[in-house]
Amino acid sequence: MKTIAVSFPCTREQQNRLVMAAEGHAKVQFTADMDKVQEQECMRNANIIIGEPDLALIRQNDVLEWVQMTWAGTDKYTIKSSDYGFPKHVQLTNMSGAFGIIMSEYAIGAILALYRHFPTYWQQQKNAIWMDAGAEDSLYGKMVLLLGTGDIGSNLAKRLKAFGTTNIGIRRDITKIPDGFDEICGFEQLDELLTRADIVACSLPNKPQTRNLLTKERLLKMKKEAVLLNMGRGGLMDTNVLADVLETGHLKGVVLDVSSPEPLPKEHPLWKCDRVMITPHIAGPSIGHCPATQDRIVDACCENVKRYFLGEALLHKIEDKEFEYIRE
Repeated sequence: MKTIAVSFPCTREQQNRLVMAAEGHAKVQFTADMDKVQEQECMRNANIIIGEPDLALIRQNDVLEWVQMTWAGTDKYTIKSSDYGFPKHVQLTNMSGAFGIIMSEYAIGAILALYRHFPTYWQQQKNAIWMDAGAEDSLYGKMVLLLGTGDIGSNLAKRLKAFGTTNIGIRRDITKIPDGFDEICGFEQLDELLTRADIVACSLPNKPQTRNLLTKERLLKMKKEAVLLNMGRGGLMDTNVLADVLETGHLKGVVLDVSSPEPLPKEHPLWKCDRVMITPHIAGPSIGHCPATQDRIVDACCENVKRYFLGEALLHKIEDKEFEYIRE
């Protein structure tokens, strides 16, 4: 019988679901309550790991067959580094599809907070100041450019529609228009679309073709009163360049849940810019934050565990082409 190591803390009910999914095929061990030595020993001997163990620990495991991540981003294993690569004989699956709802709520909340001056009013409240913060804005009638039309972008587009926005998505395959989008365009149209967008919402993954996609020239192409939101990966733009653009008075506001480097250095000027909202990579909280999201993660893990032992194709499998290096 095989062994599954689950590295994140689960409720008793979630543990039972995972045990049932593997019943008759594998023993499920939950490492969250183990001490460090026990946990690492369990990880080194598991056939399947659900979680995000360090790459060094994965390479110490000679019987490992599959790693099921609880994150959507696979940078930890797929981005080229000085370390050895992810073992070729080990399958890797991520949690794509579990975070669209919670992240779209984050995006809408952040945009509305900027439009309605909530950060200003929160600061005024601390000092018992009753003062109008000035002209506000509305989502109604805005053109939203979504860089990323997968689970996150699609969920955001569908929810924005209730506010009366026009949603244009950018992606390589323009043959299909997902629900919530008015139009889908290719990356070759990015420069022109940036000049028209009232809001640019980014949920792109970290890949060579997306790094520094939003250059200084492109940021300056955006409307002076546009709002920029990045909840994908920090490498999409240079934060120093962004600070320079904001210093000129360009852009109404910026929402950053990610940055490069991450965390943003304490001395970075973006921390003190009153048109910037910074959150610590929590737009798509994984384990231990939103119970509903954690339930979706456990559901997806259970589904893939069942598929694995039935010999069916795993959901959200990361293919070799998605690694920045040739896997060994």
